[in-house]
Amino acid sequence: MLAVACAGPRRYYVRAELPVLEDTPDLAISPGPWKHEDVPVVISDTASSVPDDLVLPVLKALMALPGAADACDASTGRARPDASEYCVALYRTPQDWRVSWPIRNLTKERDSCTPPFGGVEDEDFGRDLPILGFAHNHPCGARMSSPDLVTFPAMKTREGIWTMVSYAASPSGKLARDARGQPILASAWLATGRLDAPRFYKWSPAGEVFRWNEDKQVWEFQATCQPQSSSRLSPRAAPPQCLPELE
Repeated sequence: MLAVACAGPRRYYVRAELPVLEDTPDLAISPGPWKHEDVPVVISDTASSVPDDLVLPVLKALMALPGAADACDASTGRARPDASEYCVALYRTPQDWRVSWPIRNLTKERDSCTPPFGGVEDEDFGRDLPILGFAHNHPCGARMSSPDLVTFPAMKTREGIWTMVSYAASPSGKLARDARGQPILASAWLATGRLDAPRFYKWSPAGEVFRWNEDKQVWEFQATCQPQSSSRLSPRAAPPQCLPELE
């Protein structure tokens, strides 16, 4: 009883706890929705994008998780050993918009967090719900990395090949559509900066990067960014190339 009491309420899952598709670790399935007092399930008439009423509470809640922010070593400027990245999937049910439980990764600062490419097991609607995109944090205040810019929902093609796509999709390959029947573009979000000065970014598959302006309550366009690949001299992925330069 004492052990249970000390453990407290669950705040996240680690990858080893999650089921996977086809015995493939990258195809982890995250439970949903996230049971967090500050993260709502949102009912909205918006059919083409995840409502900010869900996105912003999610990004703020991610930064409050253990090791998610202010986890820099003052002497080196790099992430401490306790620094953690957390990934969530934002998804749509037949009734509302939801977010999966966070998956915790202990990573280096610019390593890309591996999101639940296998989708979500929702407690009310089961599996195979469309994923609109992924959100994660950077624990040491860095901007998005090159791998981040190309991480979007995954689906299985008719040929049985798994691939990431630019549109909201379920793992089985069903595309989510808006009120006009058009496929919905996927998005990605990043929570970074300091707890007392957070920075929230959003980007599209085309590399258009926006930053949330808290005073104006809008996403403001910042730059168009393209990922850069690694080289023999620099095995880690180079930072994205942005025009104009991203602040």
